[in-house]
Amino acid sequence: MLRYSTYRSIYDTVPAQQESVAERWMKRARQHMSTIPAIKIVLLLLIIVSGWTGAYTVFAGGADKPVQAVEFIVQPGDSLWSIASSQKPKNTDTRVYLEHIRRYNGLKGTEIQAGEVLKLPVW
Repeated sequence: MLRYSTYRSIYDTVPAQQESVAERWMKRARQHMSTIPAIKIVLLLLIIVSGWTGAYTVFAGGADKPVQAVEFIVQPGDSLWSIASSQKPKNTDTRVYLEHIRRYNGLKGTEIQAGEVLKLPVW
């Protein structure tokens, strides 16, 4: 029997104690699986907090008192909504401005009559 040979196998020989790439990948995947639910919970909390913060900002933004008022005579066919949308300051929500008009004039509803004089708040 030959002691030394020039024969080389076409297959790579991997020592038995070394892990295969797939086993290492699976082990890492299992380790990271426990962090995925934590990441989901953190993202959910961030979304909830940012939503509440945005809602608070929207409703808290219009609390300033008006500096002065401009008188507006209601014409036939005018509605409180049309007046609010045409006379509101820039970057102001029409609904918020309409509510300010109602409070400033002491209106209980949105009913107005032609010829009424409304005071429109100005900031």
